[in-house]
Amino acid sequence: MIRTFENRAEQKISGFQSPAADYLEGRLDIASTLVVDPHSTFYFQMKGDALSSIGIHDGDILIIDRSLNPEHGAIVIAFVNGNFTCRIYQIASKVPVLKNDNDVIFQTEINTLQVWGVVTSICRNVLPKSLKTGKYRHVCAL
Repeated sequence: MIRTFENRAEQKISGFQSPAADYLEGRLDIASTLVVDPHSTFYFQMKGDALSSIGIHDGDILIIDRSLNPEHGAIVIAFVNGNFTCRIYQIASKVPVLKNDNDVIFQTEINTLQVWGVVTSICRNVLPKSLKTGKYRHVCAL
């Protein structure tokens, strides 16, 4: 469980303080936990199962930080041939390579790899379809 103590609930006390006051916790702000730099953070929704072997599935929301530089093994969003793609960034023979379950993209003179950002977290909707109704229809969806 993630706990945050920065924003404790405020209570006006008259008389003796409650012994339970030491256990008051503020609300969890999920954005402050998942987003380190709000000005460099973006969200993409994964399309396809090209990275399902590492647990990224169709419909997952990817949280991307553009201020990070990719390192070997990082999951990245790259701009290749005019399209955004989610891949695993690897270095093979001192050359950057983008890999997924289906294929590998090598950097060549014609095909330059532009890493747009590094995926820091994934948000996945686990509700069964029978519960995805009304206000819960768009939980963890863009």
